[in-house]
Amino acid sequence: MSIQGLILIQLWVFGLGLVIGSFLNVCIHRIPEGLSIVRPASKCAYCSKRIVWYDNIPVLSYLFLRGKCRHCQHKISAQYPIVEFLTGIVFLLLFRSVLMVSSGTTCAYAFFIIFCCLLIVGSFVDLRLHIIPNEITYTGLILAPIASILCVGLHDLSGSLSFYVDSGNQWIASLLASLIGILVSGGLIFLCGVFGKLVFRRDAMGFGDVKLMGVIGGFLGWKLAVATFFIAPFFGLLFGLPRLILKKGNMIPYGPFLSLAAFVCLLFKDFSIKTIDYYLNIYLSIFQLL
Repeated sequence: MSIQGLILIQLWVFGLGLVIGSFLNVCIHRIPEGLSIVRPASKCAYCSKRIVWYDNIPVLSYLFLRGKCRHCQHKISAQYPIVEFLTGIVFLLLFRSVLMVSSGTTCAYAFFIIFCCLLIVGSFVDLRLHIIPNEITYTGLILAPIASILCVGLHDLSGSLSFYVDSGNQWIASLLASLIGILVSGGLIFLCGVFGKLVFRRDAMGFGDVKLMGVIGGFLGWKLAVATFFIAPFFGLLFGLPRLILKKGNMIPYGPFLSLAAFVCLLFKDFSIKTIDYYLNIYLSIFQLL
């Protein structure tokens, strides 16, 4: 494929991400309220005027309207273009990582896109309301095993289930990789929450985070989920420490940091798995010496 053709494809992927991001904004606002994400059409939250199509073009309409409603001139939340642009970037980075660098399948790319869309919606709802909707986590927990059966390439079986690689049925191996990922990752953060409650005498981890971690393990496998578990606190510290210093409150939703760490591990999948394997070999060697 020519360079021009490759650039056009990536622009199309980015544009598709912008459009999907616009839909994710609808999900972020309507799912917590128990509203349909299909009907009615989008309208201004303040004057209730219907938003016409040319005022609903991702990012561009926000810039053209200068962040204000055409009818009532009320300020439009910056979340809308942020989510749209972020989704476009996610689509593009995954395209380059999964299809161009890792030589993955279109099937794997599609399911990872769905996975990241669930993370985006869950993260922005968590930032706004400090909850992760069950509609997001339960969908992910159900979809992850199904995706692993339909798309065997979703998991690196040699990395996540090396003892099962020689199985004659790779679909079963892939399904087990997903189920083990759900149990290990969800159980890991659940135990972390129990330990935190014993130490700090208050809830240290919401059950929504446990379910979200299960979704991450179901799609990425247990090793990448473990890597996510250890990387997420660094992102949390990076964003949370200034808030604590400035005394702007100590309630920091953890879901966005889990999502960000999971996305980073997905982008650098091979490196993350090799890192976990490296430390596992060290611990196994120490255990054998004992």
